[in-house]
Amino acid sequence: MTDDLITRLLADVEDQPTWQELADVLWLAERLSRESNGRPGARLGEQPPVPDARSPLDCGPPAGRTRPPGADPPHSEPVQLYADVPRDVLSASARLALPGGQDAVGNATPVRLPTTPALRDVLALRRALRPLGGRAFPGPELQLDEEATVERIADTGFWLPVLRPAPVRWLDVALVVDDSVSMAVWDRAVREFRDLLDTAGAFRSVQVWSLPSEESRSLGVVLRRGLPARASTTSAAYSSPGELVDPTGRRVVLVVSDCISPSWSDGTLEQLLRLWGRSGPVAIVQPLPRRMWERCPLNLHKVTLRAPGPGAANTRLVKPGAPMPVPVLLLDPDSIGPWASLTSGESSVVDSLVTLVGSSPPQRPELPDDPATTELSPTELVQRFRNDASPEAYNLIVYLSAVALSPPVMRIVQHRMLNDPRPSQLAEIYLSGLLERTEDSVGARGDDIVFDFRPGVRAELLGALRGKAARQILRYVTEYLETAHGSRVEFAALLRNDDTAVAELRRHRPFAEVSAHVLRRLDAKYETVARSLERPRMPDVTTDAAADAHEVWGAVPPRTAELLDRERLLDELHRALTSGGTAPQVLYSPEGGGATAVAVEYAYTLGSAFDFVLWLSAGSPTVGGAERARLADELARRSRQGTEPSWLVIVDGAAAGEVLPDLPAGRRSTLITSSAADWPEGFAVHRVPALRRRKAFPLARLHATEVTAPQGRHLAERFGGSPLALELAATFLAVTGELPEAGPERAGPGDGSSAASEATSEAVSDHAVEACRISLDHVLRTEPSARDLLHRLAVLAAGPVPLTLLVGRSPNKSGQAFDPGLTALRRLALLRGGEPGGEYVFVHPVVRRACQERFSEEELAEARRAVRARMVEDYGRDAPDVPALWSRFGALTRHLDPVGALGDTDAYVRELVLGQLRYLRACGDTTGCRALGTLALRRLAATADAGHPGVQALVALLADLFEECGAGEDAAALRADPVGWSRQEPGAT
Repeated sequence: MTDDLITRLLADVEDQPTWQELADVLWLAERLSRESNGRPGARLGEQPPVPDARSPLDCGPPAGRTRPPGADPPHSEPVQLYADVPRDVLSASARLALPGGQDAVGNATPVRLPTTPALRDVLALRRALRPLGGRAFPGPELQLDEEATVERIADTGFWLPVLRPAPVRWLDVALVVDDSVSMAVWDRAVREFRDLLDTAGAFRSVQVWSLPSEESRSLGVVLRRGLPARASTTSAAYSSPGELVDPTGRRVVLVVSDCISPSWSDGTLEQLLRLWGRSGPVAIVQPLPRRMWERCPLNLHKVTLRAPGPGAANTRLVKPGAPMPVPVLLLDPDSIGPWASLTSGESSVVDSLVTLVGSSPPQRPELPDDPATTELSPTELVQRFRNDASPEAYNLIVYLSAVALSPPVMRIVQHRMLNDPRPSQLAEIYLSGLLERTEDSVGARGDDIVFDFRPGVRAELLGALRGKAARQILRYVTEYLETAHGSRVEFAALLRNDDTAVAELRRHRPFAEVSAHVLRRLDAKYETVARSLERPRMPDVTTDAAADAHEVWGAVPPRTAELLDRERLLDELHRALTSGGTAPQVLYSPEGGGATAVAVEYAYTLGSAFDFVLWLSAGSPTVGGAERARLADELARRSRQGTEPSWLVIVDGAAAGEVLPDLPAGRRSTLITSSAADWPEGFAVHRVPALRRRKAFPLARLHATEVTAPQGRHLAERFGGSPLALELAATFLAVTGELPEAGPERAGPGDGSSAASEATSEAVSDHAVEACRISLDHVLRTEPSARDLLHRLAVLAAGPVPLTLLVGRSPNKSGQAFDPGLTALRRLALLRGGEPGGEYVFVHPVVRRACQERFSEEELAEARRAVRARMVEDYGRDAPDVPALWSRFGALTRHLDPVGALGDTDAYVRELVLGQLRYLRACGDTTGCRALGTLALRRLAATADAGHPGVQALVALLADLFEECGAGEDAAALRADPVGWSRQEPGAT
C-alpha cells in the first residue's frame, strides 16, 4: 500500500489515529477487500473498475492537486463502498450459516444477529473494578519526568532530561473459564466479561485460560490457553495450574464456573483453589442466578472477611488453621464491588458469601441429578422440575422434548421459541436432573456432546407440547440440518413421506428417531412417515433416491437392526465399485467383525446404483447355479431391448484366492466378503474397522433396550470390538435378564476337533466365539431338544441353510411355532431368519464353529450321516431339469461337501450328487458343474477305485460335458485316468 493512498485516506480524519489503530484499519481493510474481490491477497485500492463511477476509495482530490486550506470539500455523490452486484447473483449465491456448523455447505458466511448484551450494566461493573487499578508500582521502563526536567534546565542551564521508572498497574488477572458442557450457555457473558477486564484499565495484563473440569479424571487437573473451544479437539496444549502461582502475590485468579461439573463435588477443584489461594487473591465468578446456587455442590457460608493489606491471599483472610474462604461473586456490581475494595485494600472488612475449602460440606437435600432420584417416576421428575423452575425454563424443556438434545440445537430452539431467551433458562435445564449424556458421546466435549432425557421423561413432556409448536420446532430442526450440515430436508416434503427428505433426515439418526416419535404423537396420519424415519438409515453417500427400485437376487441374510460406525467404509466401497474399474473389491474382517453386515447394508441401500444385485454364498466350490441362469436370461432380454445394464455380484464368505463362479460378461462389479486378509494381486482389500468402544453401548441398547449404563460398560469391555459378540451378549441379557458370564473351561471330547484347533487368534473372533458358547449353554439348559439341531448346524455349511434340513419341514405360514429348539436359537440371535413362511435360516461361521467344538469326531460323523439321509429323503426324487425346482437344488449345493456327500459310496447319495451336477449343467453353469464334479471325483476316488460305479458315472457325466463345451482333450484324459486327472485339475480342493 502506497504512502499516497494512506495520506488520502486520512485527509478528512479529525482525530489522527495511533499507529496501533492504523494497523488495525489496514488489517481489516485487507480482509474486506479479499472478501469483496474474491481474490486471495487482493489489496486495498485494487477494486475491479466500476463503469462510470470513481473507485470506492477515491475520496480525495485527484493526484497532483491539493485543496485550498480551509476550503470545504466539493459536493459529491455518496461514496459507493462496494461494487454493484446484480440481484440475480446475490439471490443465487448468498447463503447463511450458523457458527459452529461442522459441515457448513459451500461458501456460507457466518452471520451474527443483533442481541441484547449478556452483561446488563457494563459501566457499573467497570466502576466496581476501579479500586483494583488505583495502585501503581515503579516498572522496568523509564519515562520522561517533564516537571523535573524543566526545573533542572532552569536551575542548571543544562538541557538534560530527567527519567524516572514508569508506573505500572500492580495486579495481573488470570481469568480461568470452566470448560464444561453446561458452561456453553454462558459463552457470550464470558466473552463480554473478558473484554471488560481488558478495557477496564485496572490490570497490568489479562490472561485467559480454559479449565477442562469434565476431563479431570482422564487428564488430571490441567489448563488450556484461551477461551473454551466448543468442539472436540486433540491439538490443544496443556499447561500446569502451577503456572498461575505468582510468588509476589500480584496476580488475581477469577474462576468463572457454574460449579455443576462432577469435579466440583468430588473435591478435585478444591485442591486447585487451595493452590492459588495460598499465593494471592482467588474468587469464583458464578454466572447462575443466586436462587440456583443451593443446587450446586458448594459449601456456601455468609462470613466477614478481614484483609491485612492490599492483594492479601485468601489464606490470610481468616485465622490460621481455619478453612480457606473463596468468595463467590455474581456478575453484578453489588457483588464484585465489595470484593474489589477488599482486594485493593480500600476496605479492610467486608461481608461476603464464600465457599469454604477444606471443611466438610453441610448436609443438604438431594440434588435433582443425584442417583437416588432415579427412583422417581417420569411424571414425578417432570412435576418437581415444574415446581422448582422458572416458567420460561419449563416451557423451554417442553419445546426441547421435540428435538435431539445437542447444545447448538437447544440454543436454536430457545432463541426461536422464547420471547426473552437468557442463559439461565438453559442452565436450569442442565441442573434439572432430567437429562443424561448418551453413551455415544463419551469422550466428546462442548457442542459435540449429545444428551437424552431420562427414560420416560420425553414422552411425559411431549404430552404438554401443542401440535402447532411441535411443527414449528421440527421445521427449525430441518433448517438447522440444512444450514449446519448441508442436508436438504424440506419440512413439507418430509410430512409427505418424500423418499429423498426421509433419507436425508435418516442420515442424522438422533434427529430422525426423535422426529418419528413426535410425528407419531401429532397425528395418526404421520405413522407411515414415522416408520420410514425409524428404518436403518442410508449411509452418507450421494445417490439418487428415486432410483431405489433395484432388484436383489439370491439368499441375502437379514439386515442388522442398525449399522453403526460404518458410514465411511460404505462411502469408500461405493466409490470403488462405481468408478468403472474391474478389480474385485474384498471386504475383510475377522469372523464376527461385520463384513457380511456391511455387504448386506450396501446391497439394500446403495445397490440402487446398479440395475440389479446378485448375492452368492461361497461354498466348496462356489457356483452360480439358478441365479446365474436368471442373470443370463435378464441380460439377454435387456440386450434385445438395446440396453446394457450394470450389475453387482456379492460373494459372501469366500476364501483368499478362491475361484469365483463363471458369470456372464458385461458391466459387472464384484464385492467379496472374507475372513482372510491375504488376497492375491488384482484384488482391492478393504478392512472393516473394529467397532469403536463409544459405539458399543448404543449397539447393545438396540438389542437390549433396558440395558443400564453399568451393564452397557460391562458388555463393551467384555465383548467390544466385535459387533456379533456384542449383539449376542446384549440379546442374552435381554432374554435372560442376566449378564453373560463364561462358565468353566470346556474339556469335553470336542476340544480336539479340527474346527476348534483352527480357531483364529483374532480378538474379535474370540469374543464372538465366547458369546456363542454362553448362549449355547443356556439353550441346552433350557431346551434340551435343541441338541439335535446343534449337531446339524455343526456339520452343515455356514450361511443360508434350508429349513427342511434342520427340522424336516418348512414353518407354516400361520405363524405357529413348529420347533422349540429352533425358536430358542432364534430368540438368542444364534440364527437369523426362519420366520413363518421362510425357506432359510442363516448361520454365522462363528456359530457353526462354536457348535462343532461341543461334539467329538464320532458325534460329528454320525451327524453327517443323518443329514445325508435327510438330503436323500427331501431332494432325491426331484427332477434336476425342471426350472421350477432349481431354487431347491441351488440351496443344497454348498452343503454337499461339508456333510461328506461327495465322497459317500452309498448309491442313493451318489444319485443325489449326480442330480446336483445335472442341475448345474441344465441351468448353464458349466464352470460350477465342472468344479463340483471334479471335487466329487476326487473325494470318491480317495475311497473307491476307478472301476467303482460311482466313479464311472461321474466320469461319464463330466466327459459328456467337456465334449459339449468343445474340450475333447480333457474328456479323453478324464476317461483314460479319472483319478489322476482329478488330482491335476485346478480349482476345488
